[in-house]
Amino acid sequence: MAITNQEKCAQLLRRFGLGAPQSEVDSAVSRGYSETVEAMLAFEKAPNEIDDEEILTILKGDQNAIRPQMVTTWWIYRMLLTKHPMQEKLALFWHNHFATSGSKVQQGQLLLQQIQMFQRIGATNFHDLVLEVSRDPAMLVWLDGVTSVKGRPNENYARELLELFTMGIGNYTEQDIKEAARAFTGWSIRRATGSFFYRADQFDTGEKTFLGKTGNWKGEDIVRMAVEHPATAKFIARKFAHWFISDNPDQKVIDALAKTLVDSKYDVKALIRRIAHSEAFADQKNHRAIIKNPIDFVIGTARTIGMGERLRQNQLSDAAGQRVAIAYLRLVGNILRKMGMAPLYPPSVAGWDGGTAWISSGTMLERMRFADTVMGQAANRQRPLASQPPLYQLMAEARSLEEVVEKLQTGMDVKFGAETKTRMLGFLTEKGGLSGLTPRNPTAMNGLLKIVFASPEYQFA
Repeated sequence: MAITNQEKCAQLLRRFGLGAPQSEVDSAVSRGYSETVEAMLAFEKAPNEIDDEEILTILKGDQNAIRPQMVTTWWIYRMLLTKHPMQEKLALFWHNHFATSGSKVQQGQLLLQQIQMFQRIGATNFHDLVLEVSRDPAMLVWLDGVTSVKGRPNENYARELLELFTMGIGNYTEQDIKEAARAFTGWSIRRATGSFFYRADQFDTGEKTFLGKTGNWKGEDIVRMAVEHPATAKFIARKFAHWFISDNPDQKVIDALAKTLVDSKYDVKALIRRIAHSEAFADQKNHRAIIKNPIDFVIGTARTIGMGERLRQNQLSDAAGQRVAIAYLRLVGNILRKMGMAPLYPPSVAGWDGGTAWISSGTMLERMRFADTVMGQAANRQRPLASQPPLYQLMAEARSLEEVVEKLQTGMDVKFGAETKTRMLGFLTEKGGLSGLTPRNPTAMNGLLKIVFASPEYQFA
């Protein structure tokens, strides 16, 4: 059975975006589902409405260089405020796929360039993307490509290219890794500018046999052959299915997506369209079937209830506003870290595990505590950016506690089960009913949000 058009539009904005208030869901329904898909995909043609230089200059202050933590804060700012959420969601997907960490790449400028590259070409062609990543300075530092020279090839990038970025384990040999590593010798960076630099004198010009084919292969040839290997399309299709359809996608769905990739010559937009218009995406069994990662949980909630808009209204033009905004963004970054997903700090080159790995007693406690941030009770200095007014506005016209619950689930893009509703109604009754839900008594709303954030229903996108 298929979900309703309203549910499908909301799901599209949750999964391919970063959450949306009910007004945006209503607009998507009015515009039409197909038109909304195309509008989300058109971010490449849209002007950049966020001044990256402005926020980075503010974050740098009087420091000479951009640090990795500054790039994390900048990206959180973009995710909260962007009008093109698919751009950031795809950048996040590729950041997880080509996982690179500030724990080793300590030049923030290199990490910034990599994320901006994902934002720029994340919806174009997979082959082109892999080639760009192979030349990316942050990746060359992360997997030691800068040390790979003829006679002493470093195998790290070649191994991860085949194992994690394209074909997957079982589709190549150790000898293929060694030969591929030789093809990437001489790929380095200019430290002064942080740009790619090909050291021709350090390239191994000898013949190499890769995947059964012999030639004087270069790194570009290895990328092409790895991407075109039959296993790669299924490997990438499986990842997309896990992120955008279900934590447990059917094999036939993966096979269909892989065919779309091959038929379209690895066009990412074609793959996204195929997913968005597939029966699997609209299937009831795949509705609320993906456990929210911390960014979907935190950023998605913030955007849904208007916290991002409050941040936009808190102008960065004066010093006081800048201090409040930056403190808030850093607080969000700290929350994401405690939940297990600090942007630019994946646990390994394999990225984050996802799925049930997001849920533990510790991370659930942090999800509940996020209510303190939403209500501005995490620290007094956050109060100017708290979302009290939007939340209270959701329930301003409620005439009963049952109506409060209904308005809350509509406004927060969730559908509560009977048990959660009973808990919420019991709590509200204890807190004095409708009269207890006022800005003068924020503890009531805080407690209500903790029930929401701890509920089974709110954990799924």
